[in-house]
Amino acid sequence: MKGDTRSLQVEGSAYERATELLRRSPEFTVLAALRQEPANSGTILSFSHGYNRYLEVQSSGRRDEVRLHYVAAGTATARVETFPFRLADGAWHRLALSVSGAQATLLVDCHPLYRRLIPPPDRNFSQPQLALWVGQRNSKHSLFKGTLQDVRLVSGPHGYLTQCPGLDSECPTCGQFALLQATVQELTSHIHDLSLKLLSAESRLSRLEQCDCQKSCYSNGTVHADGATWQSDCNRCSCVHGEITCRPVECERAECKNPVIHPGECCPTCLSKYLIMIVLTSISI
Repeated sequence: MKGDTRSLQVEGSAYERATELLRRSPEFTVLAALRQEPANSGTILSFSHGYNRYLEVQSSGRRDEVRLHYVAAGTATARVETFPFRLADGAWHRLALSVSGAQATLLVDCHPLYRRLIPPPDRNFSQPQLALWVGQRNSKHSLFKGTLQDVRLVSGPHGYLTQCPGLDSECPTCGQFALLQATVQELTSHIHDLSLKLLSAESRLSRLEQCDCQKSCYSNGTVHADGATWQSDCNRCSCVHGEITCRPVECERAECKNPVIHPGECCPTCLSKYLIMIVLTSISI
């Protein structure tokens, strides 16, 4: 890239894809292979309107700095994060500048050099008349001089792996952690709401149970209507509003000294009466 007049502006569907890519993900990486002329201060990639930067990566060969210009989320004020490093030395370098949530990381030639906490950049692209430029901020200013190749905008965590696949990617990024934290908070809120709804349902059910409703009872596979009574072994059971209550069968008092309970019976009887019954039964037969 030479000369003082050029216009490398990304327009149309390519611009729309780039902005949508940044809107969808809290993490993105600007990648480039470059050879910059000494003492040149030039822009590598810029979302801007005239002189106003929205999101820009710049290399200053005058101060030996890599700069991230951006508008912080929730503000309209432009900020700059400066990383001391000389890219403009006439040699080839691979640049990766990642923004993950509130963290910015600079890698040069696949070596992590800086990791900074910054206010998260705005990604709404609501400012009017924004344009995307490569190798310049606008048609006249901050022109990059040298060679730029493979300028990319990558969304998602560990975007530098596109350029440096051998680097570590096991540790979660700040963006991944923030997403996990937001998910946990959302789940906690849902659980809280469900708990409140469950308490409300239990309260309503408790009030309904106090109503005079017909509720059947289930016992040993048999359905008994509300208010029904039946005998189970030597117990007298009843169904009252869905609940089964059982009491022993009431027996008449046996008027003898040593009453006995015979097989198949629930109440005690006197032995003499039992024998008389057997005799009478035998005579009748």
